[in-house]
Amino acid sequence: MTENSGKILQKIGNRTPFSVPEGYFEQFAGGIMPFISAQNKRPARIFEMRRWFVAAAAMALLISVGFMSYRSYEKYQIAENQDNYETYLMSQIDNNNLMEYYFTSYDE
Repeated sequence: MTENSGKILQKIGNRTPFSVPEGYFEQFAGGIMPFISAQNKRPARIFEMRRWFVAAAAMALLISVGFMSYRSYEKYQIAENQDNYETYLMSQIDNNNLMEYYFTSYDE
């Protein structure tokens, strides 16, 4: 393989087998830059906005789930406290007073 490479290089010499038109790279750079800058601006802004929308939606979901679970827990606590309150009140009333209350309320 080195022998073939050496023979090819001897045939070609120092000249380059390819040529480029005059001013090609200057025109190419000048023509491609507007397309690159236009493409870089749009997607970055769309993706940036999408991240904010996703973050806002996640926060809204988190807050609503937290609020709903807190309301459910609060209703449960109110119902439990109501039962405990009635039991507490009944424990504070003397049985004699309770019987007297029932008998006087039916006599009238």
